[in-house]
Formats: sequence, structure tokens, C-alpha cells
Amino acid sequence: MNRMHDIPAERQIEILTARLERSERALRDAETALEKRMTELFRANQDLSLRETELARRLEVESALLLGALSTIQMATLYGERERGFSFSASAASLFGLPPGEEMTIDKVAAVLHPLDHRRIMRETSAFFGELEPGTTREYEHRIVRPVDGETRWLSWSIARKKGDDARPGHLLATVRDITEERANERSVRALQLRAERRVRELAKLQAELAAAKGTVEETLGARNRFISEMAHAIRTPLLALSGGLELLETEVREEGVKDLAVARDAAEQLGEVASRLIEEAAAEGNDLSAPFGGGALPPVPQSPSGIPAQPHVLVAEDTESNRYVIERLLHDLGCTVVLVENGAAAVEAVRREHFDLVVMDVMMPIMNGEQATQTIRGLTGPAARTPIIGVTAHSLQSERERLLSSGMTACLAKPVRKEALETAIRTALISGRDVRKNQARFDHDLFRRTFGDLPAAYRGRMRDAAKKDITKYAGEVLAAVDSGDEEAFSRAAHSLTGVSLNIGATGIVEELALYREGRPGDEASIEPFREAVAACLLEIDDLYDALVPYDQ
Repeated sequence: MNRMHDIPAERQIEILTARLERSERALRDAETALEKRMTELFRANQDLSLRETELARRLEVESALLLGALSTIQMATLYGERERGFSFSASAASLFGLPPGEEMTIDKVAAVLHPLDHRRIMRETSAFFGELEPGTTREYEHRIVRPVDGETRWLSWSIARKKGDDARPGHLLATVRDITEERANERSVRALQLRAERRVRELAKLQAELAAAKGTVEETLGARNRFISEMAHAIRTPLLALSGGLELLETEVREEGVKDLAVARDAAEQLGEVASRLIEEAAAEGNDLSAPFGGGALPPVPQSPSGIPAQPHVLVAEDTESNRYVIERLLHDLGCTVVLVENGAAAVEAVRREHFDLVVMDVMMPIMNGEQATQTIRGLTGPAARTPIIGVTAHSLQSERERLLSSGMTACLAKPVRKEALETAIRTALISGRDVRKNQARFDHDLFRRTFGDLPAAYRGRMRDAAKKDITKYAGEVLAAVDSGDEEAFSRAAHSLTGVSLNIGATGIVEELALYREGRPGDEASIEPFREAVAACLLEIDDLYDALVPYDQ
């Protein structure tokens, strides 16, 4: 038994259950065999005069087998006939704990009954003999105190009354077996079950407490992140006006003041970077920051690619007056005509009423925010639904950008917006004339990582900016050559673009350019996949750089 306590509770249950099942099977087998044999013996007695010699031999053999089986399974039998008394099997004396050699009688059964069970068993026995009809069976259990060793054991009885020839009770057959081990096993199994149930309840309670604590922590973290996000928006909104104003002043002041303005603008940019990193660190537990939001900023484009309007007509939706002024001035400097509105609802009405080549949409606005306005515009009918929309947001989380792109925006810029970033975002959005998603871009990530990772940290950012600038330049030359039909210019530009693209692993551009050169059907639609590959590549480079290239220390 000590070894059983060393076994895990679940294994103990399995072992004890298996033992119980084996005991029950043995009991059923023994009871079946016993009843069959007793019936044969009874019939053999009736026909004893005809087959006395043969039956005596068989009775001796089969009785020996039966007694051996009864002894093995700790079982005894009782047989009684009317007016002839009771007789027990040889194993009964040992089962009831009588001294060796002492004969078992019905009176000795009553004598060894446990005091706590004596009255009940005598009452049930009396009822059995006095009330039950012949052909019925009674089963009951009780304890005994064995005279030979004083040990308390549990016994189980199965008693059947059979009819005689005259329809009166003829004889009685009974089996009695020791079930002490079975009951102990059952108690052990039940104790283990209760212990397991208690542990399950304790675990459920702990899980509920953990869930409640987790909810409290998540609520606290959510409140913290919302506060930081709102504060970043409050910082970045005036930063847009400050940085944009400084950038505009650079074109107006004399040469000696340019350096002072550059210092001021660098300070504003550093403040914006601090706000960005603060948000990213605050959201690190619940947001994917493996590709931090780079703002979609792209380098300036030296010439317009084919298909871009000479003077793009742009709608600006921005609720802050100073920011509207700065964005309007930047767009005018880029050669755009501008219409200004103060909220998303007004932007939707303007798009319904008038054609725009592009919409610059602030995300946080009253009445209807930029995300809602974008979804509404995408739900319109006709060409207006396909108008490129560049989002401007004070938030810098990657999850924010992914949500805005999913709402239908073509690209996203983070405040404060730089002139060159705005210019290239506009040109990139207009290259394909439709929504461009960054997941359309195809890159060889290993080559991209090696190209930048092998450079000194101080040169990686410069290499990235140069690559974006060259791709935009040579892609524009390719498109212009397609429009003009200049084969020589096309070959030069395609050769240069292929070299730059392969340097950084931009395989999508190279593949689409090769497909166009192989087909060259001559219609405008055939160049569209190339336009989209260039636009997708330019939108992807910054995020891929942040995700794959080691941080510049």
C-alpha cells in the first residue's frame, strides 16, 4: 500500500479501477459457474439411482475445481433444502475466519456479524425467509469480525430461493464473497476523485482571479497607451505647422539665415522622433513593432513620370488652421492647385461635387474623421471612389498605419510632414492611378538585408535615400520614354533602373519591366503592372529597412 501512495493520483485511479473490474468479472464468472454447477448437482441427486457411479466421479472432480475457484476468489457457497438444514462449501470456514478444522454452521454466521450490522442483517434475513416469494433473489452486504484474528472484513451475499416440486419454496442457493479490497479500492478512487474535483475548483478559481487581474492590467495599459497617443497627437499637430513653416521660410530668407532655420527645423524633427519612440515603447506589449512606422516619407522626385497631371488638383482636409496653411503652401510650391476643407464630412461632399487628382486627409478631425471619410469616399460610385488618398496622422504605430491602409487610404504620412515626403507620396500615389498596397511589392529580403547591413551604419540611411531617389528618377524616365516612343531613351532608363533595383533586391520592378520588354504590345494598359510595382516598392522600402536592417547606433 505504501507503494501505491507513491504513484500519481491519476495512475492510482487507473490501477484501482482495473482491479475492481477484474474482481467484478471474476465474480460474475464464478457466480455463473456456481449456479450452473449447483443446478447440475441438484439434478444429479434426483437421478442418482440411475447414474450414481458416473455422477459421483464427476461430482468429485468438479467439486474440487469449484472449491479451488472459490478459494482463489475468496468465495463460499451455501445450500439449504427444506427440512434438511444448511450446508456450506469447504472454503466458508476460512472466509468467515473460523479456526482451522472447525465446521461452519448458520449459527456461526450470526455469531461473527459486526455489532453495527447485526440487527440490520437479522432483520433482512427474517424478511427474506418470511416475505419473499420463491424464485426471487436478495443481495446485501455486511461486516464480520473474524474470530481467528479479530480483523473486520466486508462480505457480499447473493441468495436465491428456488421453487420445489409442489410450488412451495424448495431449496436455497447462496454465494458469499469477501469484498474488503473492493470497498477499499472504491473508497480510494472516490477520495482521489474528490481531491481532483477540489483541485479543479481551486484551479477554476485561480483562473478567474487571473482573468480579472489580466483585465485590470489590460485596462490600465490601455488607458496609459491612449493617454500617450493623445499627447503625441497634441505635440505633433503644432509640430506640423512649426516644421512646415520653417521649411517654407528657407526659401524666403537670405543665405545667412538658412543655417539658423536648419538648426530650428532639426530640433523640431528630433522632438517628433522622441514622440514616435515614446509611442512605440508604450505599445510594445500589444502591438507589432517589428516594422516601425516610417511615415511613408520618400525622397524628392526630379521629374514627373508619365501620366501625372502637370498641375495636380488636390483636396486638403485638415481641421487645424495653421496646418492647413502649411500644407497649402507646400502644395503650391509643388505646383498643385488646392481646395481646403475643415473636416471629413466636407471632404466627402467636395469629392462628390468636384474632381480631384488627390486628397490629403488628416486622420483626427471633428464631425467625421479621416478614416470614416475615406471609407465613405471608397463607397461612392464612379471615378471619385478611386481617388488616391494620402493620410496624415499624428500617430506612428504600425498598427495605426495598417488600419488606415485597410480603410482605403493609398499611403500614410506622419506629422510633421516634410515637403520632399509630401512630394514623393503624391507622385507615388499618382504613378498607378489606383490604390497601391505595400504587400504588392516583391523583394529579395536576404539581398536587401545584406546590401544595407554590410555598409557602415552612418551610410545606410544615405544609401536608402539614394536608392529611392534613383528608382523614382529612372522609373519616370522609363514611363516618359514609353509615352514618347523613344526606344533609345527607354533602353538607357531600363538598364539604369534594373541595376539600381537589383542592388537592393527590388525583384518586383525588374520582373515587371522584363515582362513589358518581352511583350511590348504598345498600348497604355500594358505598362500598368510596371507602374504598380514601382509605386508598391517605393511604399515598402522604408518599412522593410526598419524591419530588416540593424538599428543605426
